[in-house]
Order: sequence, then C-alpha cells, then structure tokens
Amino acid sequence: MRFEPLPLVALASAASAAVSASNSTTNGTTTIDEPCGVISSAVAEFYSNDSNAELNFEFLPSVANACLLSSGIDNELAADFVIEYKKYVEFLTTQAYLKDPPSDYPYPAVDILGGLDSLASKAAAGGFKSQYLLDIALNDLITSAHEGHLYTSFCSLQAISYQRPFNLASVSSDGVELPKLYLLADILNNSTQISDVVAINGQNATEVVEKEGLFQLMDPDAAYNYMTASQGRVPGSGSNIGTFEAVRYNFFPGDYTNVTFSNGTTVPFENFAYIPPGTWDTEIANGDDFTKAFCILPAQPSPTTSSASSSTATATSSSAATASATETTYPDLFPYTPVVRDPNNQVAGYFLNGSDYEDTAVLWVSSFAQEDPRFADPETITISFQNATRDFFAALRDAPSRTKLIIDLSGNGGGNTLLPDDLFKRLFPDIEPYGASRIRVPVAADIIGQTIAAVPDSLVVPTAEEIADPSTVSAQKIALYTSFFNYRQQLTTELTNFTGWSGKDGLFPPNVQKGDNFTANYRPPLNDTVWDESVDGLDVYGYPGANSETFPQPFPAENIVILTDGFCASACSIFAELLTRQAGIKTVVVGGRPQNAPMQAIGGTKGSLAQPFAQIQQLSQAVYNASEYIPSSLLELANSTLPGLNPLPLGANSATALKSWSVNGADNIPRGDDLQIPLQFVFEPANCRIFYSESTVLSPRDLWMQVADIAWKEGKCAWGGIDTVVGNNGTGVGNSTQTVPTSGSSSNSVVVSLAVLAAAVVSMLML
Repeated sequence: MRFEPLPLVALASAASAAVSASNSTTNGTTTIDEPCGVISSAVAEFYSNDSNAELNFEFLPSVANACLLSSGIDNELAADFVIEYKKYVEFLTTQAYLKDPPSDYPYPAVDILGGLDSLASKAAAGGFKSQYLLDIALNDLITSAHEGHLYTSFCSLQAISYQRPFNLASVSSDGVELPKLYLLADILNNSTQISDVVAINGQNATEVVEKEGLFQLMDPDAAYNYMTASQGRVPGSGSNIGTFEAVRYNFFPGDYTNVTFSNGTTVPFENFAYIPPGTWDTEIANGDDFTKAFCILPAQPSPTTSSASSSTATATSSSAATASATETTYPDLFPYTPVVRDPNNQVAGYFLNGSDYEDTAVLWVSSFAQEDPRFADPETITISFQNATRDFFAALRDAPSRTKLIIDLSGNGGGNTLLPDDLFKRLFPDIEPYGASRIRVPVAADIIGQTIAAVPDSLVVPTAEEIADPSTVSAQKIALYTSFFNYRQQLTTELTNFTGWSGKDGLFPPNVQKGDNFTANYRPPLNDTVWDESVDGLDVYGYPGANSETFPQPFPAENIVILTDGFCASACSIFAELLTRQAGIKTVVVGGRPQNAPMQAIGGTKGSLAQPFAQIQQLSQAVYNASEYIPSSLLELANSTLPGLNPLPLGANSATALKSWSVNGADNIPRGDDLQIPLQFVFEPANCRIFYSESTVLSPRDLWMQVADIAWKEGKCAWGGIDTVVGNNGTGVGNSTQTVPTSGSSSNSVVVSLAVLAAAVVSMLML
C-alpha cells in the first residue's frame, strides 16, 4: 500500500515520541505548489509560539526535498563559482593518485579537476534546473575523493537536514563472531528477546548501510562504523548517534524507513526534516527566494582592496590562553571518573579497576582540537590538551604499578598538527618524530613560492626581538614566514635547510610524481618557537620554549597498545603513524563491515594538513601585498590563478565559510618509501580486529579490558592477533576484501553515486 500525503507538521525536536512509527510500509509523495513558501508559513507559525524558540522545526522530508528541487539557479553565476572554486581545489595534493590509484585502492578512479571543468561547462550551457542539483553534483564529485580534508558545505545542502528516528548498532555475540545490525534502543532496553535488522526498505540491511556509508570516510570499514552507534564518539561530538540516523550530505531518506527484523516483523519509522531556530528566512516564498537567501552572497569588496592584517590572525601566546582556561565550565563528555581530564573534552586518563587490570592505564585521546563551543573553549584547547597529558604522565610517575598503557583513539577526527608530535615526545622522548610531508605545486603555488623567495629576509624572517615575543610579529610576516611554500622555514628530511625555492637543493626541485609537480619531502621545524606558536599556538614538548624539560620514557613499546574504531583521521593519523612506524606499537581496531578480514586502524584521511580556503586566500592576499616581488613574467598568471583575489560568487551566507572549507594541503610520505605513495593510498591493517559486543558497544571500560586481554593475555581476535605481522608499506595486505565493486555485484560493498541517488529521489517524487 502507499502512504497518503500527510499535512505539514511542526514537532519539537526534544519530543522523540512525536516522530512515531506508522502502520504503512512505503514512502509517500507530496506535491505542493511553492513548497519553500509552504515551509516559510509553517516556520513563522511555529516560532510565533515563544515556547518553541529553542526547538528545531520538524516536517516531512518529501516537502523539504520538493523545496530543494525547486531552488532557483543562475547558471552563469554557477559556472563562475565552479571556476573560482577550482582555483582552491588545485591545491589538493592527491589529484594524480585519484585519477590513477594503486591497484589495491578500494574505490574507482576520479578526475576531480576534470570533473569541475565538466560541471562548469554544463552550468555555462544552462544545464542545471536547480541550485540543489548543481550542489548535489558538486558534492558527489568532491566526496568521491574520500578525502576528509576536502570539504565544502555547498550552500543549498546546508539549509535543511534529515534524520531518521532510530540509531543502529553493529553487535557481535562475543566480539569475535560476525556482527549483526540491531536497533540501539533494543540493546539499551537490555531485552533477551531482540531480533536483528535484516532489511531496510526491502533491501539487505548491511548493504544499505554500506551504500550510504561509502561517502563518509576513506576506509569502507571505518565508514560502516561511522554509520552506527558508538560510545567512542561521545567525547568528540557529544553524541553516540551514527550517520544512518543523522543523515549526511542531504541524502533524501524518504518520509519513512521500513525496518524488517529477523522474526519477520516489518516496522515503518517516520523520518523527518528539520530546520534549527533562527536559520530560515520566513520571507522565502519560492525556490528563487530560497537560493537568494542561502546561496547568493551580498556584494563584497575584492579581498585585494584590504590589508592582509584584516584577515590573518596573529599568534596567541600560551600564557594568555592559560589565564582564561577556567572561566567557563563545559559538560564532562568522558565517562566514569578519570584520573585526569581535559576540561575541553579532548583527553582523559584512567586507571583500570579490578585485580586483573591493576597494572593497566588508559589514555583516551578523543580529539587533537575540540572546537565545538558547546563542549570547549576554542581559545584554550591547545594548552588544556598539553596540561592534561602532562598531568596524566605525572600521575603515572606516582603510580609505578601501572606498567601498561592503552591509547584509545576512538572517535578522534584530528585537529592541531603539532600536538601529535608533542604527545609522541612525551611517550618516546628519545625518538625524533619523522613526519615528512610534501605539497602539490600548481601554477599558483609556484608563483607563491617564487614570490616569497624573492621577498627580502627582513620582511619574512622574524627578528630576535620578535622571536622573544611572537605576538609582536606582523600578520603579513607571519603569513609569509609560516607558509608551507616558504623554503626558509621547512627542513629537509635530514633536518637541514633548503637553499631556495627551486633548484637541486630547493624546496621545489621540482619533485615529479605520476606526472604531477610536488615539493620535495620536508619536515616541520619543531624547534622553531615562532613557527610552532604561529602555526598551532604551542611550544612542542622536548624542544626550546615553555616545554623544554623532559622526563624518562614512561613505558617500553611492548607495554603500549593502540585502540581505534577506524575513525582516526588527520592529526590522529599522524600520531598513530609515528607510534606504529617509529616506535613499533601494535594496534587493535574494533567494528567495521561484517567480514573476517583485516581492517585499517586509521580509516580517516591520512593527509598531514587540512588547508582551509581562508588560509589559502590569506596567503594569496599576502603575496598580492608583496606584488613588487612577483616575477614580472608571472604577473598575468598570478591575477588569473591565485585563489581569493575574486570573491566566490556563491556560497554559505556566512563570513566564516572559507574557514571551514578546505583541501588536503600536504601528503604524509613514510620514511623509506621509494615509490613516494601518499599514506592515503596505502592499506595498513591493524594487528588485531574485533567487533563490538552487546557489552562493549555500550561500555568503553569493557572494551578496554578486552583490549588488555588481547594485548597481554593472549585474547582472541576476529582477524589477526596482537603478534600478527602486517604489511604497512603499500603492498596491499587484505586488498581482496578492500575492493568495492562499481555495480551489479552481490558483494557487501557497492559504490553508489550521489547523482544517481538524486536521480532516484526525483523519480520517487514523480511516482
């Protein structure tokens, strides 16, 4: 049977009962004239009641989808946007490898720049019927890179969100047997008679979760985890909700999700769209108004008419951060009672209880930069992280019976790029972090590098007085000095200086890989306090500055084990790579797709630098301000290729948009890899893989005890073992289970394009 269209309803987000199960089993369709205007009328009525002021406005997904599909579009403006947007994406380091990936890479090849050219041409020819369909096409292309550092919040996709009213959990009977999908609510009810989920909307449940998850993360198993419930994500996000419930990328879920259980019962759940308070202009009467409200930026002066100091932040000293660290108390998102807790919800240290575990400590590092203002003070996150880890290791020195350490990286999406070095040095003070990277050098980057090289040292390199007080360094000098295209600041892999921008011993020799231009591999100047404080606001432990005092190594390597849920990305990947490659630490990974096969401990981006669009624009501005040093033969190219000299003509209607948009700005290149393959394209299985059980999916403590048993008491793994020798050098260990078929396969993994999904959505609406 078919659902009858329901009237538009507004429901309080706090009242979960309002989103109730229905007796019908298929999605409804809604045909409304000017659906965006209908939403506006309902939003105005809902918020006219003051008691709703703090609540989300909730309504039918089909109405939301109809509004989005009706959004107006100026195809000429859209083409201009894609052209300007591409200037930023040129800095994405992985272009050549995405076009021609290694044989064990699990996804199809994709040409990001070529795809942008095609979309710009289609828009110029008037080929898009709505802004939403353009944004879906752009998002489809960008997410096909499976690169967490390549992120853009395309304007029409930010207006409305979708949510299902239930959370899924992937649970094994004992952590070793293959898991099944369950409703998390059933597990929380502690019922002994619960049935697993076998189908969703008539399709195999596991395959449905995999399909939606493929756009979430770099690794298919980590993406599967991300779709389901996890206590490991609570400290970082404030919620255990998986993205099957909290739908991402504006994927239209339909008005209902029909869940079939192994006992034969099918239950339809009513999905909902929602709009947060204060985010919808109730003057929106139609799709054209929608696009004007969410996508057309107000007229702005060109960035080249203002000084770089207006858009470039100066360094913040650690002492200033310390002064305000205790002014606000944030909710404690870590469970239990830690021995040490970072008040900004980034780090917590525990001593396990029980006679079998009285020798074991746990350091849970949930983030290297918690920037959600609900849970942390972004101004103090760096110093509070350092203080918490300092205090934890001090507590360990006072507890000599704690001889073993579990480092839990569950839910860690990254953050500050120097804190991994800082924490690694606290664990292994006698090992110099390697951490080599390289940068793609498109035409604009070459212009930037040549120009900075031509600027006199006095305008780039801080003086002794400025080194003594980094807060006195001008914004222009900071922008040039800390640029990753400044040859003076980077170090060679042997920790010597580059002699210039170009040439045999220069930062840009060039280094040609797969027909693309890169800098030489370089390492950061961790002993440079001005660079450290300007780039990431800290003095790295064990180097000159406020944290130069060191203590002996707290644990032998064999007494440390890493636990991840696959969701380890960016700075987390840097930290994990340092531990595994340089210190030989073993890894245990939990969860993933239901298969007895290896799984990566690092399943998020392995890039070493998230380069915000704002930072690229500011660097372009700084180079423009020093235009007298741009080689005369490159002036015309500079005007046409430097990102940010012209404002993006479309985008999120927010002054901070360019700060959240980013590309992967640097590849992580492991020591000794003659093939120079970025770690993003290297399959690195954990030593041991387990699954969540009914106990461990709810209790981090139970999970830690299981990991301790595996690491030091010969506990069982679903795949591998703590002493299993794994390849992490690009040999493709486990690649037979990594390949994701493109179509027509009965395998558990299927690639599905967002464009295809969008087309399916349109077809559904026409039924």
